[in-house]
Amino acid sequence: MSGIATRWGGVIKLVDVNSQLAYVYRGEIALRLLGMLLQVFLLKVVWTAVYAGRSEVNGIPIALMISYLTLANLQVWVLYCDITNVVYERVREGSIALDLARPIDVLPQLVWGQVGRTAGVVPFGLLALPVAAVMGALAWPASGEAAALYAVSLVLAYAISILASLILALLVFWTYETHGVTAIYSFVTQFFAGALVPLWFFPDGLRAVAELLPFQTQAYLPLSIYIGRLAGGDALRGLGVQAFWIAALGLIANALWHRAIRRVVIQGG
Repeated sequence: MSGIATRWGGVIKLVDVNSQLAYVYRGEIALRLLGMLLQVFLLKVVWTAVYAGRSEVNGIPIALMISYLTLANLQVWVLYCDITNVVYERVREGSIALDLARPIDVLPQLVWGQVGRTAGVVPFGLLALPVAAVMGALAWPASGEAAALYAVSLVLAYAISILASLILALLVFWTYETHGVTAIYSFVTQFFAGALVPLWFFPDGLRAVAELLPFQTQAYLPLSIYIGRLAGGDALRGLGVQAFWIAALGLIANALWHRAIRRVVIQGG
């Protein structure tokens, strides 16, 4: 029992220390937040022009469209994971060897560290809500049921975001450089997550591809539940898709780590 208590004490400390980083690097976070709000404003301008005075397109009212995009970008910003940068720095500096000697395994270290950093930026996101409402638009959930299912979906989306970032981070053991891949990944995530163009506007072929990828689970599915486009059984199926990707990405991350750890041993030997 004392071992379990010690580990959970370490987890709590890990979360707390990483949450404080948001205030150490608050200037960088503020700039990222400003960039996100600017993107929301530009998307509003572009989509207002696309609608060209029409009240709705393909059954989607412009007010709902702008609200979706505002919430999607705010959600993607809050759920952003920087595990890739953390692992890159630790491998480059060699401090990953010290992480292996800690009482908490490396993968939980990375996951709980990210949870702490996210907890640190959430207050900034809440402060940005009024500004986002002015620069874009905000709408209430379609119903109480939609709000509850959205909360569950949001947690699942966050888990997927962490696991996808973890998989990308573990590639550094083979590539030793991740900045280019990370930049591509960030754009692909935003696009296929539906943060720039909702999937309901995708051409059939592209939408079929998007539905085969995990990115839609990070924005499109949760927000489709939020605004009521997915309800009842469809919403539950959406949660099932998210659960599937958590299991699949978790297995991939675990397999990559077991291969990566052998490379660490070889380099250290």
